Amino acid sequence: MSELSPLGTITFILDEEALLVRVSAGWQYVALGSIVPLPNSTPSPVTTPLNTESARPPSLEVDSLINALDGPKQSHSQMLRLAALNEPRTGDMTGVRGADYACYREARKAGLRGTFRALLTSRVQNLDSIVRYSDRDLPVVNLKGEILFNSWKDAFGGSGGVFSQKPRIFSFDGKDVLRDPTWPQKYIWHGSDLHGERSLSSYCDAWNTKAKDIVGLASSLMKNRLLGQEKLGCHNSFAVLCIEATGQHYYRRKRHAIVPDSRDVELTSDEYQNFLHFVVKDVEV
Repeated sequence: MSELSPLGTITFILDEEALLVRVSAGWQYVALGSIVPLPNSTPSPVTTPLNTESARPPSLEVDSLINALDGPKQSHSQMLRLAALNEPRTGDMTGVRGADYACYREARKAGLRGTFRALLTSRVQNLDSIVRYSDRDLPVVNLKGEILFNSWKDAFGGSGGVFSQKPRIFSFDGKDVLRDPTWPQKYIWHGSDLHGERSLSSYCDAWNTKAKDIVGLASSLMKNRLLGQEKLGCHNSFAVLCIEATGQHYYRRKRHAIVPDSRDVELTSDEYQNFLHFVVKDVEV
C-alpha cells in the first residue's frame, strides 16, 4: 500500500485478514460480513510413517470460544474488541468503576489480554473518549474478529452508531447476545446522546440505582443501533458492553507498564482504574 495507489484500489492484509480500500484521505477498512467456513476437503493418503505425538489432528470443534480468540489465527493488534458482560445488569452497577472492573475480571477469567472497560458514560466521561486517542481510528470487532464498525470514531458521527447488519456481539463466555435467552430484552445500557456525549439526566444516577422512576438511555440491538435514544427505567436488566481502551500493539511498546491481565495477581478496582487512566492519557505515538 502506498500514497501512489489510485482511488478505489482494494488491498487485502494477510496478517490481519482485513480488506481496505484507497479513499481520498488514505486507506479505509471495509466492514466484512460473517465468516463462511470452508468445506472439509478429503486429505491425501499418507505414505510415510508419522510420529504419533505430531500426528494429532487439530480439533474441529472449539471447546472454548475464548481460547480460540487469542490464538494465532486472529491478529487483534490493530483492532478494538467489543464484548458483553456474561449477564445482564440493572442500572445499579456501583458506578462506572464497578462496571469497568467487571469487564476486567470477566475478560481476565476468559483468558483475554486487553484493557476492557464498560461502554458507559459517567459524570466526567463521554463514550467517545474512553478509547485511547491514537487508537480511535482502529476498527471495532467482536470476539470472533468480525468488524462491527470501520473505526471507533465512526460510531459517534451523529447517526446513533448504525450497524450494517444485525450485530453479532458475544459475551466473554461465548454467548451471542441477540440469540441467547440470557438476555430476554435485547437492549444495552449506554447513557449517551447520538454523538457519544454523556446525558446527566439519563444514566441511572451515574449507574448507581435500579429505581423504576429513574431512567437511563438504552439502545435496542434489534434496531441495529449502538446509541439508540430510549429512556427506560433503571430496574430493567440489559446487556453491558465492554470495549478495549487500546489495541494490543500498545503492550509491545509499554513493556514496563502494569500488565492488567496478569495470571498471578488480580488487580484491585483502584489499581485497574489507575491503569486505565494511564493508558487513555498516554498520547505517545
